[in-house]
Amino acid sequence: MKRIPVDLHPVLHSATLLEKRVEILLRPTGVRHRQALILDALSRIGPTSQGHLAKQFDVSAGSMSSMTERLVALGFITQSTNPENRRSDILDLTPDGRAVLEKVRIVWQEATALITSALGDTRAETFTALATRLRDTLGGSKPEKEQRGG
Repeated sequence: MKRIPVDLHPVLHSATLLEKRVEILLRPTGVRHRQALILDALSRIGPTSQGHLAKQFDVSAGSMSSMTERLVALGFITQSTNPENRRSDILDLTPDGRAVLEKVRIVWQEATALITSALGDTRAETFTALATRLRDTLGGSKPEKEQRGG
């Protein structure tokens, strides 16, 4: 059997440990890390449909609905009927959502500092580049604005 140069266990284990650390750091904000990603996406792409966000994160509409319902209940995003398509909703950040996102970004900076401390500056930059390439190769991407048909 050919030896594969990547041992998946430390990759997955590291991701789990980092996720747990981020969750602990995020507790005071009231949001979980996946909800934080939604807030960040909305800040990057602006108001968008729930369906578009579900596609961006490669999750079911039901999963996205569960995550966004909590963010609406917390007052971090608004949900309104899409004037262009009454069957869909538009999500947008509230001022409270923008404020909590600033706290989230501080947590992310702390997590980034952990990675940099463990790997050093150069390796951390390489790690980011490799993680981005892996994400993109696996079908992920950074959130983008919804393309309107026309």
